[in-house]
Amino acid sequence: GGIMDSVQRFSNLPTYLPASYHICNADIFFFLKEANQDIMRNSSLQSRVDSFFIYKAKLPPVLNATYGPFSVEQAVPLDLMLTSASFGFTNKFTFNWKLKSHIINSSIYSNKPKIQTLFYIAGKDWDDYNSEERLPCVKMFAFLESREVVTSCRLTGHLGLCVAELELSPSWFSSPPPLISEETASLEGITVELFYKIYTADGECSPEDAKWENNIHAGQDNEHKALSAMERIGS
Repeated sequence: GGIMDSVQRFSNLPTYLPASYHICNADIFFFLKEANQDIMRNSSLQSRVDSFFIYKAKLPPVLNATYGPFSVEQAVPLDLMLTSASFGFTNKFTFNWKLKSHIINSSIYSNKPKIQTLFYIAGKDWDDYNSEERLPCVKMFAFLESREVVTSCRLTGHLGLCVAELELSPSWFSSPPPLISEETASLEGITVELFYKIYTADGECSPEDAKWENNIHAGQDNEHKALSAMERIGS
């Protein structure tokens, strides 16, 4: 017969809390592990630390932890999620929502004085699109020295987009010197700074009837609730 080994064997692996995790309300998520993680990091039966990455979610995610017959759940704090305060108008979970802009024509001239910018929401799951959902308005500002002109459009439709259009006054373009023809001058563009901000409106977005103004917009924003600070277009 064999001889019993009276020496107690111990595992080289550290003790750890054998809890299991699951993320609820998340369509796609990953549990992460550091490449050079300290093996003693979770060497405790009292606590455990793990990292996870949420890629897609329509609802606020909830972390579920199970240990034997015990289970507990806790919602992931929204301040840890990439939600957008710019879309505070909606009760939807705005995870990864971003307003994108694209200047349709990057150069403007006196013979073609229109500025057009396409705005659209990126990151929104349009599979659950509701035609009754009311998206916010976008106000676009154009600045040249002390001059300012403003227009608005409402994000709408299945893709949540709109095109804001401005027409600049002839005074925005420098008068050509006597020796330069108007045709040549029309080929010389000007540099205009563009900004935007998002705001709510119960009715239609402000039409901004004035085609060109000189910083006389005081008090207009009081009619609507701004959802974001002014941001530069094209930066």
